[in-house]
Amino acid sequence: MQNLYSSIYKSFILSSVICFIIYIFTTENVSYGSMVTGYCTLTFSLFMILFVIFNNILETTKNDSSTYKLISNILFLSGPFILMLIAIGLVLYLIIFYKNKILSQHIPNSFYTFSNINILLLLIQIYIIYNNLNNSNFEETKKLDKITSSLLYLLGTITFINSIIIFSILRYFSADGFQSYFTTAL
Repeated sequence: MQNLYSSIYKSFILSSVICFIIYIFTTENVSYGSMVTGYCTLTFSLFMILFVIFNNILETTKNDSSTYKLISNILFLSGPFILMLIAIGLVLYLIIFYKNKILSQHIPNSFYTFSNINILLLLIQIYIIYNNLNNSNFEETKKLDKITSSLLYLLGTITFINSIIIFSILRYFSADGFQSYFTTAL
């Protein structure tokens, strides 16, 4: 049963990668839909991985009554995944809230640049996570090693900062529909 569960969240990870690749090579509605689908399937797979990690933490600390140890284990072992979920949730909220501006292309080109950077950072994190999920060490202990966890914290922090930049672009630098001749002629 555990093998089936791990196959399911690994397939969701691969499907999110495929959606992000479709986003990069398409435009307009297809691009938007694949971006939203990629973020949603990645979110779902991260929740499934967090369920496995939380289950393992609760099993190993069942006899220990220290609340501090339980909270520190949760933050250390699941922190990179939670940070990814926060960054993905922010970007997903932004692209859904500003859907009309994105589809009508009343946003600056820097949105697409930072959106592609965000997806590239997520793809790097997905690659690291997927390689560690296939590692026999993770299959046995349900834990990432310290170097991988630290690297995911670093990349997650950069992704979160990039998500805040996307927020400021969509919030403060979006146009109301007016386009000058010079921007449409290029």
